[in-house]
Amino acid sequence: MGYIQIPLYELVSRLPTPHPKNGMDAFIGIGAVHLMILAHLTPHTGGWRLFRMGIVTPLCLAAFGYIVVAQIEKDDLTHWGTCVLMCIYSMRVLEYFVFFPAEENCHRVVPRSQVHPRGTSSSLKIPLSNGHSHSASGGTPTKHTIEKVDEEEVLIAEPVPAPFTWKKLYWSWSLLWSYRGIGWNYQCPLPSESTRHPYSRKSSRLAWGYATIRYYAIGYIIDDFFRSIRNIYGKEFFAGNIPYTNLTQFERGLYSTAVVIRVWFGLIHSWTITAVIFVTIGGVLGWNDEIFAPWGWPPMFGSLGQLWKHPGLSTMWSKTWHGYNRRWLYVLGWIGIGENILGLTHTGISSHPNLYPSDKITNSSNASGQISPTHPISTSSFSSSSSSSSTSPNLPTRRMSTRLMIENLIKSFLTFLLSGFNHDVGSFALILKNNRPQLGQTTYLTDIFRLTPFFVVQPIGLAVEAFFKTNYRKTKTRFRVFKGKEPNWSVFVERLIGFIWTWTWLGWTARFFVEGMVQLGSYRRDGDRELYWSLFGGLIWGKWYI
Repeated sequence: MGYIQIPLYELVSRLPTPHPKNGMDAFIGIGAVHLMILAHLTPHTGGWRLFRMGIVTPLCLAAFGYIVVAQIEKDDLTHWGTCVLMCIYSMRVLEYFVFFPAEENCHRVVPRSQVHPRGTSSSLKIPLSNGHSHSASGGTPTKHTIEKVDEEEVLIAEPVPAPFTWKKLYWSWSLLWSYRGIGWNYQCPLPSESTRHPYSRKSSRLAWGYATIRYYAIGYIIDDFFRSIRNIYGKEFFAGNIPYTNLTQFERGLYSTAVVIRVWFGLIHSWTITAVIFVTIGGVLGWNDEIFAPWGWPPMFGSLGQLWKHPGLSTMWSKTWHGYNRRWLYVLGWIGIGENILGLTHTGISSHPNLYPSDKITNSSNASGQISPTHPISTSSFSSSSSSSSTSPNLPTRRMSTRLMIENLIKSFLTFLLSGFNHDVGSFALILKNNRPQLGQTTYLTDIFRLTPFFVVQPIGLAVEAFFKTNYRKTKTRFRVFKGKEPNWSVFVERLIGFIWTWTWLGWTARFFVEGMVQLGSYRRDGDRELYWSLFGGLIWGKWYI
């Protein structure tokens, strides 16, 4: 084989025999999540921190690990996604209870009037590690509900609520359910259309509901078409009977798209159900904070139009893709391993940013060379119209030397490596389900890490893109290619080249992900797998259940 194979028979033989998912499994998983929520009610002091680290952490990790190895979802891809989610929660346990306590590194971002209802001071209240806060002007936080918010109002940091209070319970609840950090200081960058109506703070639930259901319906139709491609047209490939190398270029592109669409709509499906439940509860009870209001649930993905305007892998991974794992990947990979363990130079935001980069800063040509709090990959400001008009903080800058570029590349590699590991936890679960190693089939370590190669090569593409973008812009500025406003044809050509580059790179590297998922048996339709009704399967191929 050319490399050493590490068998996992001893490990696998000691695992419990997987059983079909039952109510107890769901109780264990949901119970562990709510144990994390309740643990955050405790004071952030030495004894309670030890309780979180020494008791809550092992219990939660054991519960999430049990879901991965001991239960089986009927649908293969749902099983894979569930186990990936369990890994995400495990990483968040390590983040909040071991390495980066939430009270020290996270805070909600709220309108100033919510913290200073009668005052006019604009001072920023900074939460401290003991759960209290200090401010030059004082002020007591009011209830979380905001009936009306002025779009021009400045968003500021909310003090961490006192322990064992209803406010702290909501704070913890929002922390655990806000995968993308909407309404928090670590909010993932959002495309501009995700912060406008019907996803703004003034948007009605009716307008949001119409847009969300329409988005879901369009996604369902697209997914149904590509499901018929997977289950009928490309059945032999997705059953694992045809090697990827035997496919034509057209088939590779079509089947890769079918795989991406399945992941895309699978996330939209779960996201939409959760969003509708929370927004409906907020409407019934009159709650309008990030978890219960429409503005807290914008679309998971950016549009192709946004990617066309700002083409590139950096836009794809920072804004167009969902950003579910952005926070823990950054603090554990970029900061935790890259800077704290390997001692690489600190670049990007801190684990607890109190200032937010404005559009003026993040769109500058040397943003990646700025010291904290600017992220090396450009981000958007928070969804407040005031942010675009506010004065940018005078941040110190650091020349982007070759050494810093190499160090950033290493940290980016570590971050994507963690992302690959996260997805391959689902791969391990599918191996336990479909390959039945307990019955004598040998499982090797390389069999598990089938998807990781797709992720670890992405930093190479990002580095190549950054190199050419930087030098192209410098050259264009130095020689003043265009005097005055750049002509439309030049903008179109630049966007076209960037768009082609983005999809060419993703299409070429997608082989690792597509081939890996097929080899894991993610799309098999044999055995007792349940069949589902399909519109396009019936209209085109005459098969209404596939």
